[in-house]
Amino acid sequence: MSSETVKKQLRKINWADLSNFDPTTNTYYIKKYSQPTYSIGKMYIVKVADQLVCNNNSVVAANWNNGTSPQFTCLKIYVSKIMGKMIYVDSISYDLTNQKDLALAWSGWLPVDNLTQIQSL
Repeated sequence: MSSETVKKQLRKINWADLSNFDPTTNTYYIKKYSQPTYSIGKMYIVKVADQLVCNNNSVVAANWNNGTSPQFTCLKIYVSKIMGKMIYVDSISYDLTNQKDLALAWSGWLPVDNLTQIQSL
């Protein structure tokens, strides 16, 4: 690759879906990005924005969650309610590297705009 911008952006990638590889043509097909959706009764693995993690003074924590906030960046969530751009989740902390659940559970409202959906389960 000759483009420094492309190299710089590729170094920032923490997780990538490589399931769209066609071995016959040796090509990756990259789908156009669309905002992820959440459905009631479904489970997801998500990354929570840093400004919400361990921040019991945030607007979301104060106004939506009685002063509580998630304690981990990566969560496995179960969506039980949706209200506009907010979802109510029952979650457990998740270790993305080892792909296993951890011990800390948390329930509360999270803004969809501050979540990165890693996987739908």
